[in-house]
Amino acid sequence: MRTPSRRARRIAGPFLVVATVACSGPGGSLSAQTDPQAVADAAATITAEDFQLRIGVLADDSMRGRDTPSPELEEVARYVGAQFKEFGLHPGDGDSFLQTYPLALTGPGERAEQSLRIDGPGGGSLGLDTYIPVPGARRASVEAEIVVTDLADSSPLAGAVAAIRVTQDEMQAAFRSVRKVIDRGAGGIILAVDGPNSYLEGLRRFFDRERLSVGLTDELLAPVVLARLSALPEGLRGALTESRPIEGYHAAISTTADIRESLAFNTVGWLEGSDPDLRDEYVVFTAHMDHVGVGAPVDGDSIYNGADDDASGTSAILELAEAFASLPTPPRRSLVFMTVSGEEKGLLGSQWYSEHPLFPLEATVADLNIDMIGRNWRDTVVAIGRGESSLGPTLEAVVDDHPELGLTMIDDPWPDENFYFRSDHYNFARKGVPILFFFTGTHEDYHRPSDEVDRILFDKTSRIARLIFHLGLEVANADDRPVWDPEAYRRVVEEGGS
Repeated sequence: MRTPSRRARRIAGPFLVVATVACSGPGGSLSAQTDPQAVADAAATITAEDFQLRIGVLADDSMRGRDTPSPELEEVARYVGAQFKEFGLHPGDGDSFLQTYPLALTGPGERAEQSLRIDGPGGGSLGLDTYIPVPGARRASVEAEIVVTDLADSSPLAGAVAAIRVTQDEMQAAFRSVRKVIDRGAGGIILAVDGPNSYLEGLRRFFDRERLSVGLTDELLAPVVLARLSALPEGLRGALTESRPIEGYHAAISTTADIRESLAFNTVGWLEGSDPDLRDEYVVFTAHMDHVGVGAPVDGDSIYNGADDDASGTSAILELAEAFASLPTPPRRSLVFMTVSGEEKGLLGSQWYSEHPLFPLEATVADLNIDMIGRNWRDTVVAIGRGESSLGPTLEAVVDDHPELGLTMIDDPWPDENFYFRSDHYNFARKGVPILFFFTGTHEDYHRPSDEVDRILFDKTSRIARLIFHLGLEVANADDRPVWDPEAYRRVVEEGGS
């Protein structure tokens, strides 16, 4: 290993001992932001060598897969904050680069305290195959009338127990919709599973494990139970099968959970804009710094390094922050650089930020999210969400203006995978912030220990980051903020993506 340069030592910070590659960056000073050469010089600070070093630091075995929560993830969060400070960014909350948020690690409570009783023709106490511990609640119970509902319905439920029939093929949609049904006012939910015993047993094992959620409360929240369709009273079962209104049935549900409390961190730094009329608007850049930790060994390797997922995106945030901070005059709007945690556990860090923003979401004009940009095609990038707002045409214009990057943007070629709902931009989009999600797809090493540093296409990551730099500069300097396509706004914001 050759001796690291001064810039490489600064990039690696306290993690230099785990780095295996050193890099040196370009020198020189920038003249003025309005000078195209000044912008080109700032973009040129984003290099493949930097990416190789940064990803090597973040995805080293010593980081043990950056699980949420874990000491290693906290170490990464503090490393990112130290880098932000080195670049001259302001701390996100004015005092610290770390946004701390509470976690609840929820597991099954005492089986003897779980119950489901249905009052109506053929009803009575039912044995539960399993139940879903309510995130953040130690005990939850309800007694109310049963209302048959459809996952696409949006009508108020006014405290009723929502009964939903789901088949094996529909189960993933049902899990995503539980929160929406609770938001509609359900007092509880019965998921009536229509599937073989082997499938139900698999689900029981799935839900009997500990689960992370944001926040902690002792309030009674809506309990959710998973019941076998064939075990329900015949009259109720028929209504569920045919999706027709039903009267005369009530349910009493009670669940308990064991909870351990913990903390996690987002890292947030910002650069104040130069225009007095626009500096109170914000362009946000996001990526998740967590991965899935240490797991089942594969070929003797148990550390899930997450080099592509998402050390590549986290490194891009650092490169972008450094490039923008090097401009002699900041862009007109302010810029926020954020690495979140808990993405792999359900977008937890970005969920917390969206509910407790450090910068007003109504003044946040765009979120440019970066998740897995280091693999697959050398010159192609997926831009999820580019048909939803004027950010799409802006991106196309930026691509045309920078042919030297050699990049082609395409729409999501995997719509059945629902990637739109699986990364942190979604928590901004659902709050009304226009988004673009930069992504190059999964691969055979996805969520495996083999997602290693030596498989990253470093030149590709640097070119994508330079493209996002030019795009962010364009959005931050534009007279007008991005605008939603009305139909996309209705679907994503008003209807929650259904």
